[in-house]
Amino acid sequence: MDKIIPFDYLLTNLFSKIIPHNIFFDYFFSFFSLKGSSIFIWILVIALVIILEEKKNPGLNIRDKKFIFLFSISFLLTAFLTDIILKNIFMRSRPFPLLPTPYNLQPFLCPLDFSFPSAHAATAFAAAGVLTYFDKKRSWFYYSVAIFISYSRIYMGCHYFFDVVAGASLGYLISKFTLKLFPNP
Repeated sequence: MDKIIPFDYLLTNLFSKIIPHNIFFDYFFSFFSLKGSSIFIWILVIALVIILEEKKNPGLNIRDKKFIFLFSISFLLTAFLTDIILKNIFMRSRPFPLLPTPYNLQPFLCPLDFSFPSAHAATAFAAAGVLTYFDKKRSWFYYSVAIFISYSRIYMGCHYFFDVVAGASLGYLISKFTLKLFPNP
């Protein structure tokens, strides 16, 4: 792990500078950063999907109920594992005090708890995994939202690169596990 940390710091520093820090991008990515781990943004995405599907097939059917159940299980399991269990095992500090780029919004955007793995990335990819299972034609949209949420955490200085990669991988795997555990009718 000691050999990975300098490489992780280097990648984090590089990825945080891919998009220049200015007021537009700071607010753009702070939106994804603030809403990304909350179920709020995903409720909006789900509402949009249900509205679009309702036009084709009126009425909430068994498949829709199964989707809501699987989405909830996957999201809650991912949040519990990352925020309650894994962060307290690894106890990795957040990167923003160490990064050379000025991060003016960090006291408001970055929690003071531990950073590994990223719960934002984990819940975003868990949500995208379940949404894609039920709606493959919009998978590009779901994974785009997950990528924006994940990148926002690096951009804002709240997570190291590997925090986000580990969180995204964990969320994706939990969504696949949840879907296997409760197969579609």
